[in-house]
Order: sequence, then C-alpha cells, then structure tokens
Amino acid sequence: MAAAPAVAESGSGSANGIRGGVTEAAHVGDERTTLTGFLQRQRDLVAWKLRGGDDGALRSVATASGLTTHGVVRHLENVERSWFREVFAGETDLRYDWTDEDPNAEFMPAEDVGMTELLRTYAEETARCDTVIAAAPTLDAVSATRGFSLRWIVCHMIEETGRHLGHLDLLREQADGRVGEEPA
Repeated sequence: MAAAPAVAESGSGSANGIRGGVTEAAHVGDERTTLTGFLQRQRDLVAWKLRGGDDGALRSVATASGLTTHGVVRHLENVERSWFREVFAGETDLRYDWTDEDPNAEFMPAEDVGMTELLRTYAEETARCDTVIAAAPTLDAVSATRGFSLRWIVCHMIEETGRHLGHLDLLREQADGRVGEEPA
C-alpha cells in the first residue's frame, strides 16, 4: 500500500504546508522536514505578530530591561546569522550589530529603522540560513566550529525564536492591544 500523498497546502501530510498564512510543520514528515517546518513556523509567527503595527506604537513599549519589538527582531536576525552561517557553515567576515564594547547593541536598532525594514532583513537572513541548512547532508552534520550538530542548532533556534516570540506577544499587546497566538 502506498503512503498517503503530501498535502502541502495544510501540512497534514509529509510536507510542510501553510495554514492561516504561516508554515504548518508536516504532521507526518521526516525529522528534517518537521524540524525545519517548526523553525519556519516560529519565524513566520514573528512576522505575523508584528506586521502592520505602527512603528510609533511598537517603539513606545519596552520591558524593564529595555527590550523592544524592534530590538528582538534585529537580535533574531543576528543569532540566525551567527549559528547557521558562522558556527555551522564556517562563513567569515559576517557583519553583526553587536560589538565587544556593546554586546547587546543588536537589541537597539537605530530609531530610523522601521519594523517593515527589520522584518525584510530578518526574512532575507533566514533565507540565507535556509540555504545553509539545505546544503547540509544530514542533521547529524557537525558545525565547522564549536562542535554542534545541525540538529542541535535547528532545535536551539526553534527554542530561541519561540522564547522571543513570547516577548513579542506581550510587547504587541501593550503597544496596541493586538493579541493572538496565530492567524485565524
């Protein structure tokens, strides 16, 4: 008996799909497909959570430590670059928004950098990172530096993005009252 065909539009088969405008990880996919589906879902939810928000309203709220929506998105862009392109692929001469003098600088993008631009550069970076992921022969492949498997890095980035997505939920609600876990 043949396996059920993938149903890409919903994720209910062996391929990742789209549900409500965000990635739905394959319900019966292999490990790589499922993990990359969950990573992309978290990324998509970051964009969904912030898309259409007024920059002034989004900038008007911060945690007690100064965490803002704009800073979280810039941070996520930087950590994707660091883990996938530098640590895993061994790329050099990459640009980061942090420095030795200010290791948290990525959390404070310039005032003239709007959310639309931040989401665009985040999406561009994640696309570059996806190329790195796709080029790896297996999830067991070990990083060029620091000795991590691709599996560990993907799981770590799901964790990192999901953790910051919770921050974004709270900050967006404070900014303009918009709430929700995912698109309807």
